[in-house]
Amino acid sequence: MWVWFLGGLVVLVAGGELLVQGASALALKANIPPLLVGLTVVAFGTSTPELFASLQAMAAGDGSIAIGNVLGSNVANLGLALGLTALVRPVAVKWHDLKMHWWIMLVASVVFLASVWDLVLSPREGMVLFAGAVLYLGGQLLQARRHADSTQEADAVEEMMEDMGDVDKSYGVLVALLTMGCVGLYFGSEAFISGAQDIALSWGISTHVVGVTVVAFGTSVPEIVASLTAALRGNGALSIGNLVGSNILNIFLVLGATATAGRIEASPVVPEHDIWWMLGAALLLAPMVWLGKGQIGRIAGGLYVAIYAAYVWLVMVHG
Repeated sequence: MWVWFLGGLVVLVAGGELLVQGASALALKANIPPLLVGLTVVAFGTSTPELFASLQAMAAGDGSIAIGNVLGSNVANLGLALGLTALVRPVAVKWHDLKMHWWIMLVASVVFLASVWDLVLSPREGMVLFAGAVLYLGGQLLQARRHADSTQEADAVEEMMEDMGDVDKSYGVLVALLTMGCVGLYFGSEAFISGAQDIALSWGISTHVVGVTVVAFGTSVPEIVASLTAALRGNGALSIGNLVGSNILNIFLVLGATATAGRIEASPVVPEHDIWWMLGAALLLAPMVWLGKGQIGRIAGGLYVAIYAAYVWLVMVHG
């Protein structure tokens, strides 16, 4: 059970890392600004473990893991990933650049709340969520093209390309990395979800709890690593952009694609408990940036980590 779970997690994370490296390098070579790389390419890449795990859970006939995975991952992205990142190094962010994406994250959360209020996420609702992902990514790409000629952005892109370490690789190698990443994501997610279901059965708890805690933490590892790496390199824009973009895509893309593939039944604790923590963590981001005067410092980081710890503890209590 644990061999399948941990082994699947390792392959899943490795696959996501290969995909992020390849996709980020390709995007940066196309002169896409770093914040937009974080909000789209890196966010999409680091959301692929959630996507593959949720689709695999649906294929295994357990949609509660899919919903729990997204809820837990979104709380973990801000509470754990952003919290730990700020504790290691305060994250500087321009509210002007982040404001629109923060609002989209809130809208996505509210749409999800309305969709799952009746404890069912239908294929039609999944298509609406998926359409949100298409519109969001399309809008970011259009914005990137408008900013592609900026000298300041060009300098930032050059720096990010050096940090990625893939600038000397050919396009063929980068495409190969993407392919290997997708293969690893597929087989890793299959073993990971199988192990998670066995853990829930052996522990005598619901698969929803396992999805919100164990599975969500595992699929959030790429976000944590990517954000810490970006922050340590002094690129707070990429760090915060990755996390906010990932939360948006977790709802619109991951849940949208999963629900489109088949009807998902949610646990009653989702609208009663879990989703309010996700919405609260998203709402808290704005006052933290304002009070920190454009910086998420160590106090805010510690508060976010405490919020995540409290959330996990209450999830275990509620069952």
